Amino acid sequence: MTYAPDRPSYLRFVALLGFLVLATVGGALLHPVVALAPVLLVAVVWLVLKVPIRYPVMIVTYLVLAVDYVPERPQSGFWPSPLHPLGELLFAQLSYITKIGALRFPLVDVLIVGLLGLAMYRRVTKSKIDPPALPMPRPLIAVVALSLIAILFMEVRGVMRGGDFKNSLWQWHQAAMMPFIVAMFHYAMRGPEDWPIFARTVIAAGLTKAAISVYFGAIVVPSMGVFVEYTTCHSDSMTFNFCLLVATMRFLEKPKGAHALRGLLLMFCIFMGMVYNDRRLAYVSFVGCLAAGYLITPWPAFKRTFTRGLVLLAPLLLVYFAVGWNARGGAFAPVHKVRSLIDGEGGEGNLDYRDIENLDVIATWTQFPLLGTGYGHEFLEPIPLPNIAFVFPQYRYHPHNSLLGLFAFGGMVGYTGVWMYLVVTIFLAVRAYHRSHIAEHRAAGLIIVGSVICYINQVFGDMGIISYICTFVVSLCVVTSGKLAVATGAWPMPHTTLVPPAPAAPVPPPGAIIHTNPEDTQAPALAKHG
Repeated sequence: MTYAPDRPSYLRFVALLGFLVLATVGGALLHPVVALAPVLLVAVVWLVLKVPIRYPVMIVTYLVLAVDYVPERPQSGFWPSPLHPLGELLFAQLSYITKIGALRFPLVDVLIVGLLGLAMYRRVTKSKIDPPALPMPRPLIAVVALSLIAILFMEVRGVMRGGDFKNSLWQWHQAAMMPFIVAMFHYAMRGPEDWPIFARTVIAAGLTKAAISVYFGAIVVPSMGVFVEYTTCHSDSMTFNFCLLVATMRFLEKPKGAHALRGLLLMFCIFMGMVYNDRRLAYVSFVGCLAAGYLITPWPAFKRTFTRGLVLLAPLLLVYFAVGWNARGGAFAPVHKVRSLIDGEGGEGNLDYRDIENLDVIATWTQFPLLGTGYGHEFLEPIPLPNIAFVFPQYRYHPHNSLLGLFAFGGMVGYTGVWMYLVVTIFLAVRAYHRSHIAEHRAAGLIIVGSVICYINQVFGDMGIISYICTFVVSLCVVTSGKLAVATGAWPMPHTTLVPPAPAAPVPPPGAIIHTNPEDTQAPALAKHG
């Protein structure tokens, strides 16, 4: 019998290639978008039939974090980067692109729901393309679902109280997509072993944004002779800090030369992007991440001594801040930066726009402390704000401080329901950190905690709750936290097909000769002495 190798069908390949060429040329005669339809159709069919779900999820994650995030006017609205067309295609409403009024949602929603549907279809049909995924802790699943339920409750309450349904949809849209993004990442990530490739995806996106930031700030802005407040967008601080956390925490958990060299190079590139983007919140978030890591990591003798030294130096630090409070630069430049965070843009004794807005949102919450106003309502203005409707008509539906906005629109009940998942995520990540002996897993636990801190800062400081960038990064951290907790034993393994019950001993057929092992027989009970 001779061996015949399995040769691919070149004839079918040539036929498919010819069909695509003819269809593309014919479609181009109608419209450039139609020309892409045949290639996209073949790509989708190939994706459905052949590719593990984690790869398209990684591509979508990179695109969301790397392309121009058009809702936040990237590059201050002065310059579209080469990735701007992709950003407009991904984040603009499809009704704007297709001129079909009913499609009032962006393409990124279609990709999220489509990939989630494909993953669930493969799970139901027991497809072998995707290996089984490590399960998530049930309490984490419950609080993620609770977040969506709380948002829907706030929407129903707001509409029943006469709220504007059209404007309400964009108050909660990205936050309501979080459970679906979490589910998508759950099916895509087999377990902690997939964390490095997803972390590298975020790093690639961060380096892309840093390159755009540096190029725009160092080359385009001087040639245009304009003043810009930021070079990419506000939410990129979340991606930048994730990259910095990977560089620092990996070296902290496994200090070796390769990690130090790669970490320093990565930090240099990311810091350059952060400097040109000029968001103070990014630096505050990174300091908060380092402080959290300092408190979570073990306390050897050196760390205890260093901490005691800081306590002893605290009076000198107070004197340093007191003397340099009114200074502008030199040795007191850090003090000036801290003061700018406290005083705001209005300076000492004055209220800037953000201060007034925060007071108005707090006043709205005090009117409805338990259940809030519900979505679809504007926050009250007991202190009148400058009217910015000419650039942002819906500004009273979207306070910059999204955290206070949650209190105003959802009250204590809505706020607790929406954000409970963050508490559980940090709880599981810290438990997994202290129970893991693998450096990569321990670093992941610290990165997760730091990323949640960055997310809270973005929500508190700059509308982070309605940002797809922030939502994608925090969703990835939620899933990784759950899988780390199960893999390290920080949370019991749920009942799953991954851990089948122990096989029972086979029943011998009738008439079979059975030989018993004396070692397996039960030891006789000890005699009782009266």
